[in-house]
Amino acid sequence: MSNEKVKETKEKVLGWLKEEVLSPEEISDPHAFFNFGISVGGLRFHVVQNVRSVDSIFVGGNLVLPEEQSQLLREKMDEKKRQEFFSDLRLALLTNSEIGDFQIKPSPPDDIREVFVASKRVFYDALTKDRLVSAIHAVHKAVIMAVWMLESHSGIATSKTKKSNERGQYSV
Repeated sequence: MSNEKVKETKEKVLGWLKEEVLSPEEISDPHAFFNFGISVGGLRFHVVQNVRSVDSIFVGGNLVLPEEQSQLLREKMDEKKRQEFFSDLRLALLTNSEIGDFQIKPSPPDDIREVFVASKRVFYDALTKDRLVSAIHAVHKAVIMAVWMLESHSGIATSKTKKSNERGQYSV
């Protein structure tokens, strides 16, 4: 893929993100042709063109539980409840046809501190403002679903989200 095509795509994507008032902010990323941090409903996500994906972009976001909250959930959820939560979350993410990839870290079901969700790749030949915004909303909905499932399984209301850090992660 030519540098000119990447530059053209980057400018087009940046323009759309600005039009949608998503507060795009370019983030230095050695693994990406471009990486824009965006804000959706007060939560941070990324719109990225990875250097290995020369003709596509994706949207990604991280749900990160702070250590004190992770500890509280371990105390509130016995092994059976943690296993049910992990199984339900994994199945819900796996069957969500709007997203492309996800990772639950570090060692589920015993220790869940981070849930990463990415959209399906949007290839250049299908890249429109509608497809980009749809991918952003699909990731946003999947992350919110993970928060709600956590609340439901643990019996702890956690939906007051904290501002994200510079890596695009946010805490509940």
